[in-house]
Amino acid sequence: MTVYVIGGINQDIVATSDSHMRPGETLMGKDLAYYPGGKGANQAIAAARAGADVAMIGCTGKDAAGAELRGYLSNSGVDVSRVVSIEDVPTGTALIVVAQGENSIIVVLGANQHVHVDSVDGLSLDGGDIVMAQLETPVDATLAAFRAARQAGARTILNPSPVAPMPPGLLDNTDVLVVNEHEFEMIFETPLMPVLSGAAVPESFSGVLVVTLGSDGVLAVSGDERIRSAGRPVEVVDSTGAGDCFVGYLAAALHEDASLRDAVELANLAASVSVTRPGAASSLPERQELAAG
Repeated sequence: MTVYVIGGINQDIVATSDSHMRPGETLMGKDLAYYPGGKGANQAIAAARAGADVAMIGCTGKDAAGAELRGYLSNSGVDVSRVVSIEDVPTGTALIVVAQGENSIIVVLGANQHVHVDSVDGLSLDGGDIVMAQLETPVDATLAAFRAARQAGARTILNPSPVAPMPPGLLDNTDVLVVNEHEFEMIFETPLMPVLSGAAVPESFSGVLVVTLGSDGVLAVSGDERIRSAGRPVEVVDSTGAGDCFVGYLAAALHEDASLRDAVELANLAASVSVTRPGAASSLPERQELAAG
């Protein structure tokens, strides 16, 4: 049984400064750091560190950054046999400036735009598998994989980030939808507050809805079951990748047939640990680190 992750693989380049640049301005920076990133890669690594068998489906450039990122994924326990190196295209890159507690980010998708339907051709899925995706890669591959998963009886998890209009059929083939408040309201074109107060999930989605609420915790709704997991008080160092940590751990727990409540609680705990560390993939905890949580 495998968790298949379709998604972006990025090199994060993070510079810190006292202030953000204005057009035409040159500033002196303080620190520069390189981190492995990309929502797909982060979620794959989180699921692997949670103990799942994980396979990544994605693309990098045939460059030094791509080789390093594939190595990082492999060393984290992720099967990279379906990660393809693309000639004459850069590996996805996020340029991040951190100043006064705020981030400015430019993302160059690069090779991530080359994840297409042929990337998921030939997947041998069964009922114990999970197929998980975000929206950093072309949606045609995700929809094809979700439809194949449904036919095989496998479960699908969608984290629609960066948020975009949902193409026809994607929500219909999603078993678990993980969103934050902004993503919920963009997708369903309705405020989240009524759902938080006990209203039903919008009729356009019939699966399990999981809403991450930052320091306020998590709400999960499955039919008549409503689960509220409180936020955990921690000293936040860097929240980058916390949502990916949550989604990866949620997938791993559901993969091992945990109840939805137990899966949400584990994922919430893991995410609370991740924000106490810098970086995205580098902040993701190992399962044994949560034992005392």
